[in-house]
Amino acid sequence: RWAMNSYFLRLAYTYKDRYSATVTGRVDGSSKFGDNNKYAFFPSAGLAWNISQEDFLSDNEVISNLKLHTSYGLTGNSEIGPYNSLGKTDAGTHLIDGKRAPWSYIKTMSNPDLKWEKTGQFDIGFDIGFFQNRLNLDIAYYNKKTTDLLLNCPVPHSTGFSTIFKNIGAVRNQGMDLMVNATPVRSKEFNWNSVVNLNYNKNKILALGDTDADVYLYDWVNGGSILRVGESMGSFYGLQRYGVYTIEDFEAGNCEKNQIGRAKRSSEKEIIGKGLPDWTGSWINNFSYKNFDLTLDLQFVWGVETLQRFFHSTYDRFGITNGLKNILYDAYDGTNPGTMQQMIYLQSGDHNGEKHAGQDTTTDSQWVANGSYLRCNMLQIGYTFEKNVVKKLGLSGLRLYASGNN
Repeated sequence: RWAMNSYFLRLAYTYKDRYSATVTGRVDGSSKFGDNNKYAFFPSAGLAWNISQEDFLSDNEVISNLKLHTSYGLTGNSEIGPYNSLGKTDAGTHLIDGKRAPWSYIKTMSNPDLKWEKTGQFDIGFDIGFFQNRLNLDIAYYNKKTTDLLLNCPVPHSTGFSTIFKNIGAVRNQGMDLMVNATPVRSKEFNWNSVVNLNYNKNKILALGDTDADVYLYDWVNGGSILRVGESMGSFYGLQRYGVYTIEDFEAGNCEKNQIGRAKRSSEKEIIGKGLPDWTGSWINNFSYKNFDLTLDLQFVWGVETLQRFFHSTYDRFGITNGLKNILYDAYDGTNPGTMQQMIYLQSGDHNGEKHAGQDTTTDSQWVANGSYLRCNMLQIGYTFEKNVVKKLGLSGLRLYASGNN
């Protein structure tokens, strides 16, 4: 259980429908945070100038709307577990000399100083409409800095714990938003409205505590994801894979015999991909012809990679058990030195002192793939019945439609 308490004040002023100003202040308190920091203050302010209401633009036949706007505000994030600031306990019983003996211990480290994660955002942009608003553009630049990130961070083992949930570091997001709303065709029988949304975002970690030490979000030994100053959130961390060791590597003295067929990788881990996209967007089209209507919603993401953990666990295996059939065709067999798939062993047990009835859990670049895509998010087609037909049925309106969502 958790509770939240908020106080809110907003002041707005508009002069002659041309100039406007807004000031907002709010105080939020959450039981999720430590005893010392349950409340935080979040102010914001905004200015706007409706230029299209000025005398020099009010009668313009091309520009029907033009508005400049800018704002700055502070917001908070409290999306954490309800008891992350508290030291939690675990308990149970052990069987000793035929009797149940209870036990308990402190499972997690408390943090009475845990506080709100805060994001300060500045933005500036303009809205412009042409030809009686048949073509509208909304363009804005934003710069967001998030401080006191809420993360589960490692601590020295001398504390008796492995991690603590705390505020650490800062990250910046900056970029551009663009929206285009157009009506290319408007007639008595056929209409077409099109809306394009486009976002470019650059994410960068600015700080990670006092030492700016890397934070590993998954197993450090096998790799996974990492937080590193100067890099993007969601960066993938692992080894580069160049192929597999072959007979030629053994003959040249570049590997041991029992390495033949094993993955050939870099010696040091590095960032091998990023999980946050550079570009995201959508293109929504609405068509109507007489009584028929059609809606097509396309979405796209560009400039992002994915870490294919499913294929990693089912493809990169030493044995054929629990794997995909592809390993039977792609695995190194001495005749395909260009393959990326490691050699498999049909027999069970040990081979040269190694067990092979399992998988290679090391994260490497083989399992980082291009995550960009363009897909149809929604397709809907409908038909609206004429009013005279609907009236005979005793209804005020009737529309049939079929819709598919991806």
